[in-house]
Amino acid sequence: MEFPLPGPIGARAKAIAAVAIGLLMVALIAPAPRVWAGVEGARLSPDETRRLDAGELVQRPASRRQGSLSLMGGSSWQVIDAPVDAVWKALLDTAHYPRMMPQVIEARLVEELPGERTVYLRQGRAGLLEKSYYLHIKVHEDRRDITFTVDDRRPHDVRAAWGFYSLRPYGAQGSLLAYGVMADVGDGLMMGLLREQVHDWMLRTPWLVKRFVEGSGRKLYQ
Repeated sequence: MEFPLPGPIGARAKAIAAVAIGLLMVALIAPAPRVWAGVEGARLSPDETRRLDAGELVQRPASRRQGSLSLMGGSSWQVIDAPVDAVWKALLDTAHYPRMMPQVIEARLVEELPGERTVYLRQGRAGLLEKSYYLHIKVHEDRRDITFTVDDRRPHDVRAAWGFYSLRPYGAQGSLLAYGVMADVGDGLMMGLLREQVHDWMLRTPWLVKRFVEGSGRKLYQ
């Protein structure tokens, strides 16, 4: 797969390439309604690579109709100044999701089996656009990838949602976190008014993980 990167292929470039290929694979193996979450991550441009190195959050928003669903989301990337093992522990630390994920009011682990788990989330603003749902999460520890989808067997206030996290080493001691999500969170007057704002914070998850892991959460995952 062609992957435009400036300069020689070093550890940094290999990390980006690995994440990009991983995201494309997520797109290829996902069921048809869930393909779009990974497609946005197939390539990173030289400018996006420069922005990552500068510590910026790189975002690629996406919106589309898919059958009866009105989906929004996309992909985003963030370099985190912490080892992969530390960031991986954070991604599996359900109790601290309110510190690492946008507008999460409550998060709890409901069930855990080898390679998969069910997590309950209550998200939004209390009394305003508040949504609760369960995620079915698959944990691929060997390759540091996580995929998730709304558990349709349990109560859910969102019509659909699916996505992934992908984590790779970056530089000497850092990590590159890639995130993708597509969701239909429903209609209504308030959602119509705040749709752009909701779309923006959906893709800020890698930046929130960075802020927590590099800040008050650093000692938790050493």
